[in-house]
Amino acid sequence: MSVADRLHDIADRLARLAPSHRDPFRFHEDKSELVAELRWLAANDNQKQGEAV
Repeated sequence: MSVADRLHDIADRLARLAPSHRDPFRFHEDKSELVAELRWLAANDNQKQGEAV
């Protein structure tokens, strides 16, 4: 999966992100996962495609 594909996936998940009264902690967990993925992509931006993902 290319970086662009991963960014589109994260953007789609972010667009659907919303708090829920049934599981209020899920919003924060999902938000933290999105932040972690974005930070990982930013930190690994200099790697050639095909290297450790």
